[in-house]
Amino acid sequence: MTGTRCKCLVAAWLACLAAVPAAAADTGAETEQPALWELRAAVFSRFGPSYPGSDENQLNVVPVPLPIFRGRFLRLFEDNEKPLRGRLFARDTIRVELDLDLQFSSDSDEIDVRTGMPDLDLLLEVGPELQIELAPDALAGTWYATFGMRVVTSWDGLDPNYEGLTFSPELKYVSAVTPRDELKLRVTPKFATGDFMDYYYSVDPAFATVARPAFSADAGYLGTDITGNWSHDFSDRLSFFIGLRYSNYAGATNRDSPLHVDNNGYSIYGAVQYRFWESARRAPRKSAILD
Repeated sequence: MTGTRCKCLVAAWLACLAAVPAAAADTGAETEQPALWELRAAVFSRFGPSYPGSDENQLNVVPVPLPIFRGRFLRLFEDNEKPLRGRLFARDTIRVELDLDLQFSSDSDEIDVRTGMPDLDLLLEVGPELQIELAPDALAGTWYATFGMRVVTSWDGLDPNYEGLTFSPELKYVSAVTPRDELKLRVTPKFATGDFMDYYYSVDPAFATVARPAFSADAGYLGTDITGNWSHDFSDRLSFFIGLRYSNYAGATNRDSPLHVDNNGYSIYGAVQYRFWESARRAPRKSAILD
């Protein structure tokens, strides 16, 4: 297995942590709260663009062991959208949390317009997110406005490199359709600094060709994602999750880059997970934690 393939497996392993569904919260007394710790086995898959604005897709299927922790101020790998949740501030309908996002690595030699260029490594985005509850109990769910800013680093093995900042305002709808089903809908425009745009869209003169002229990317608008997620608990141990995402890059700041070749991107991703162990100690009550 090549080093690039190993990096892709590591990237997929980490990305699956961001896409595994959370177990449905129990109701009732404090003693009936979910476990503080769980161990799960999961299989994650994703099919979608190799990078934003790419016209080529890649498939990743990876099994992963998943430790879950539900602390008072920190939660790990429980939520399908947020692998790490750290409460920084909470008051009534306003919360500030630590947020994390992951992007897959890609082998440039498997992407026609990037052939001969450096590979795209795993991207890790970490930063604060402000969440404002707009309308509880509206249309059988809750509406939120969120504003997230993240520091981005690329990872070639254990060697991180700074790749700029991203800013993502978002409108989100969450509905517990049934005790075992949860639906989430999100609209997320994304903006980024020049360093981040350079990573995807700049072409250094050393890698320029007749078909791929040199290009210097600018800071600005990246694109907008429209996402729908559905999670279902088949039992107390077995869960399923699927997500669909449409990405629109029309009007993007760097749409003239030779590496920006498609204004539309479609992704499907999902996971199946099985809980095989949980701690006897229960998680804090909902009124005392991040939710």
